[in-house]
Amino acid sequence: MRGFPQNAVCVVGLSKAPSQNPITFVHQSLIGSFVVDNTTGRIYAVQFNTICGITSNFLEEQLVGLSLLSDMEEMRERIMTRYLGDSRKAIIVILRDAAAKLRERQVPA
Repeated sequence: MRGFPQNAVCVVGLSKAPSQNPITFVHQSLIGSFVVDNTTGRIYAVQFNTICGITSNFLEEQLVGLSLLSDMEEMRERIMTRYLGDSRKAIIVILRDAAAKLRERQVPA
């Protein structure tokens, strides 16, 4: 078990995978859970509910260290060029969903 900094939060992004994708047969939705710095959005850890663990591990390596708040284009580019699975667009939707939830949390009440 990893120890995360006190300012870390867990934010979850959701998306639908393409209908013929194996993920759709096993899970209703594709989910990405991100542990991030509450203020910078820097990703400490991420896990996706993919069918193969190696896929989630590969995606994690592409995203850890980047920020959900300021590195969206870099993350999108990495996914589109390095991940050749059918769920590429769904993963980008997850990134945007998680970023939006993090931004909502940061808005003063």
